[in-house]
Amino acid sequence: MKICQYANVKGRNQFTGISIVDRLVFRGLYQFFNYPDGLNIKPLMRVLKNESGYDLMITIAMPHSVHWAMGKLYNKGVRVAKRWVADCGDPFMLTESNSFRPPFYFKPLETRWCRLCDYISVPTEKSYGGYYPEFRDKIRVIPQGFDFSVIKRKEYVRNSIPTFAYSGSFIPGRRDLRPVLDGLIEKNVDFELHVYTSQMGLFSSYKERLGNKLQLHENIPRLELLENLSVMDFLLNMDNGITVQTPSKLIDYALTGRPILSLNSCAIDEQRLSAFMNGDYSEQYVVKNIEQYNITNVAQQFLDLCK
Repeated sequence: MKICQYANVKGRNQFTGISIVDRLVFRGLYQFFNYPDGLNIKPLMRVLKNESGYDLMITIAMPHSVHWAMGKLYNKGVRVAKRWVADCGDPFMLTESNSFRPPFYFKPLETRWCRLCDYISVPTEKSYGGYYPEFRDKIRVIPQGFDFSVIKRKEYVRNSIPTFAYSGSFIPGRRDLRPVLDGLIEKNVDFELHVYTSQMGLFSSYKERLGNKLQLHENIPRLELLENLSVMDFLLNMDNGITVQTPSKLIDYALTGRPILSLNSCAIDEQRLSAFMNGDYSEQYVVKNIEQYNITNVAQQFLDLCK
């Protein structure tokens, strides 16, 4: 079986370290013109226009311009493979994750690839709502794949004080750790919280107040991170309220073998937080059927679409 897979692997944080004004400019360019992602369309078309004879073509967003490029090729009659699967965990036009919906003039690009592809693969049943109703019959739920064989865990021994961790980014007011910290300060309890993030500036005032209770870490390689998380008493997830995607972080958390406390930052469940702090994990978040995320099983589901 011959398979072609295409995804853009350029880093998306190429504008870090620039001024706020420049960030706003680049935000506007991306929001209204899909710059710089849209620049990928013509180069991708040049690369793929002479490809053919594949059994399966998988295009992967983000960026969505990968799908748009393939849509333009297929619209011209160029078929790279017998089956085209557009893998799209984060929808574009109907996304809930952005502060602003993309402008209406991007809709033809979205509907074209949805119309021409054979299947749309999404990671969860909840993702259906991110796509136009007329294309939902093409959707196949194929979870995100993880290589379980490379995961290393340390031997867990319960810590002398509640020791837990959070890893990832924050959206102030939506996926926000600060309400949890406010509650812990008010309770004046012993704990040790490790936060792995690139947004440490959000917590400078909390670090001053909490001292060693709050341990801030820069982001580290994923496998090293999971090994470090495996010795925590529990792991903290802040629910962002989005219904069309499931954070891969929850799967990573599950692979560490530690209990997961999932809280909504807009309405902290103080009782559940207190229970976890006291070693009661009966209301932990459970990732169902973890084997469905094993990369071996995920790959087979894509192969099955060729039949």
